[in-house]
Amino acid sequence: MSDAYQVLRDHHDVLRGLGTRFKAAPVGSVERQKILDELLQEFNIHMRIEDDIYYPALAAASKLIAVAHAEHRQIYDQLAVALRTPAHSPHHVAEWDSFLTVLEAHADEEERDLIPPPAPVDLTATELEDLGARMAAEMVRLRNSKLERMHVKARAALLGVF
Repeated sequence: MSDAYQVLRDHHDVLRGLGTRFKAAPVGSVERQKILDELLQEFNIHMRIEDDIYYPALAAASKLIAVAHAEHRQIYDQLAVALRTPAHSPHHVAEWDSFLTVLEAHADEEERDLIPPPAPVDLTATELEDLGARMAAEMVRLRNSKLERMHVKARAALLGVF
């Protein structure tokens, strides 16, 4: 079993890997769309485990949590721009690169500032293991949920419309 810090680091690596695969796939290809679908699903899972489980456990680090929430909004904003940029647009690749850059910067900052969190947060090894187990279980539940996959696709469609 992994503690909460390792669950987050490992999932950041999943997101980074998907970003690398997405950049390498040909624009407009079925392969790129499949990778995007997986990236959006994992991005949603990541935001959910952070917002619903990890950040509340670190409530004492409220200033850093507020910054992390603001970064989540920034990532969603850039995702909306990328989703609205057609594959034939000369800005398509740049918008997706910008989204991935913002996503990776958030992961880097989170690993630097919140893994582990600063004082006064002081989680015991047992608390970290329990938190990690809850996060890992929620990731599995979200990955296996057809309703959640539909939610991610609907959200992506809505972000791309406006």
